[in-house]
Amino acid sequence: MPKVEFHFDFGSPNAYLAHLVIPEIEQRTGAKFEYVPVLLGGVYKLTGNRSPAESFAGIKNKPDYARLETARFLKHHGITRFRQNPFFPVNTLMIMRGASAAQRLGLFERYVDEIYRHMWSEPKKLDDPAILRATLLESGFDADTFAELVQDADVKAQLLDNTEHSVGRGTFGSPTFFVGDEIFFGKDRLRDVEEMILATRAGRPENLDVALKRFERPDEVRTFEKGKFEIVRIGGMTIGRATYEPGWKWSLHVGLATGTSSCPVEHVGIVVSGRATAAMDNGAITEMRPGDVFHIAPGHDSWVIGDEPYVSLHFLGAGHYADRS
Repeated sequence: MPKVEFHFDFGSPNAYLAHLVIPEIEQRTGAKFEYVPVLLGGVYKLTGNRSPAESFAGIKNKPDYARLETARFLKHHGITRFRQNPFFPVNTLMIMRGASAAQRLGLFERYVDEIYRHMWSEPKKLDDPAILRATLLESGFDADTFAELVQDADVKAQLLDNTEHSVGRGTFGSPTFFVGDEIFFGKDRLRDVEEMILATRAGRPENLDVALKRFERPDEVRTFEKGKFEIVRIGGMTIGRATYEPGWKWSLHVGLATGTSSCPVEHVGIVVSGRATAAMDNGAITEMRPGDVFHIAPGHDSWVIGDEPYVSLHFLGAGHYADRS
């Protein structure tokens, strides 16, 4: 199993959203993410980067699109525990030092959960010393001990070392992830992080020239009424096999379960057996038959034609199709 790291600062809302999704990935992959506290202000200083609030300022449409992407992420993952912090930006120096202190005290995981809660679920002005103290007490921590440790030279040095080492490996913002030595930036790269974990977790023998897998023993099966979608991950690709029974319809048997009115996934694949439609949102309907190689744009419905099961292989879009995570 590769080493998987999450380099975070409490001041990043995207890092918080990633934090909420990480447990699902850990459950699916068996990996355990190692949380590494870094100071985002220090990262920006060392790299010459700026926060999105600064870099987006004065740019038409970009902030609106960023909010749209956040809304999509929340909907996709069913996240309801997120509120914009009205005191943003918050200076995170003390609470990030607190994370290093919590590691020394053996309270790190609970501290991370609680500070994230008070930052982005029940937002508070955590750079106000009085409010931070009250917050720590509310969460059951010894506020006096934390107040002492955040001024400790070793705690300060640990956070600085984490930050410099992270930047040295390629970090320029938060959230940043590492799978082994491979770096990924942003909450939207979590699918890539998961695929990299799955691709590397078994290790690769030195002289491996051929790898074989079968759909009879898939890596994952996504089931829904009148159908299933079997997935194998191999050679860095995610390949799916769709099997739908007569009477299956995407909008009824997948869309309702995933909370979407039309399929948002782009597909490239081939029909193995049976017949089905690709019914675009603009009203165009195309019948697909055995042997047809297809490309279907996002925004469509589909249903089985006739009384024979429909089977197809998917080479693009398999990672996201019918994913309820």
